[in-house]
Amino acid sequence: MATDRILAPDLSGTTQRGGALSFAQYDDTIPPSHRPGLVEYSAANPDPNTSFTVAGARSIGSLPELAGKVQDAAGPLGRPIDSPVVFVHGFNTSMQDAVYRHAQIAHDYGLNGPQVTFSWPSIQRPLGYVRDKDSVLIARDHLAELLIALARENQNVFVFGHSMGTQLVVETLRQLSISGKRDVLAGIGGVILVSPDIDLDLFEAQHERIDPLPSPFVVMTSENDYALRFSSLLTAQPERLGSARDRSRLAALDLLVLDLSGLPNSRDHFLAATSPAVIDIVTGARTDVLTGRIARSGVIDIAAFQTATQDDVLHAGAFLKPPEAPTD
Repeated sequence: MATDRILAPDLSGTTQRGGALSFAQYDDTIPPSHRPGLVEYSAANPDPNTSFTVAGARSIGSLPELAGKVQDAAGPLGRPIDSPVVFVHGFNTSMQDAVYRHAQIAHDYGLNGPQVTFSWPSIQRPLGYVRDKDSVLIARDHLAELLIALARENQNVFVFGHSMGTQLVVETLRQLSISGKRDVLAGIGGVILVSPDIDLDLFEAQHERIDPLPSPFVVMTSENDYALRFSSLLTAQPERLGSARDRSRLAALDLLVLDLSGLPNSRDHFLAATSPAVIDIVTGARTDVLTGRIARSGVIDIAAFQTATQDDVLHAGAFLKPPEAPTD
């Protein structure tokens, strides 16, 4: 855990802004009866046989100490599933919920490397949207500190953001780029943005300034995302990256877009974590993306991908839409 929340004495997270990073290590247990996509949780009487629990928690004194622990826990170079993963949670999320969700994602996606949850100080209220957006902006320097330290000690750090947390991820990547930290960006093995709550115009401007752009750079979208409709109303900006309908506009960027709009429950704001079908599809395609058998840019309709055989996609390119060449 790296957080700019103020930590309570028992190492639980508060909603208060700390102004600097604090660090801790948590031992999570996942129940034997766990079902993919779920976080089985009991606040009243957590039982490790039926619920996610924290079996142990201890503080970490400094960022170099955290980076050293991450380096020691990372697997062989060249194996992304053994690489460090930094997870940045979204709006209205407690630190505990972020830790459990990250543990669930790591377990269900078969990630063996060290998992680092970056938790910014969400106010944890449905009406706290503006306050949370300000907290995200404050956290940019702190996430940059973390990525600089991890990239110095490791190769192929993967960054995974959800919802409002994706804005923090992209803002931080832009900040690293314009401040000349190209070596840090080169040490990022890939970026995944799930249901990104970012104005599409803003993202295009951010994307233009990130050099080098980590690859693969994956964006998971759904036109039916209910939470992003709410965000569109709050911001008076209907075009959110995570629910954008203009595929040609997305395809013009150097991204791999996974469009979940045609799947059941496509209104779910975190379908990538909660849907066993999506987990199976993405896990199955992960190696093909990283080895170049599937293009790292373009738009894939996941519902169509699901109904096709892998050979159909690889040989015919039926659901890959590469960026269109510019026209005069």
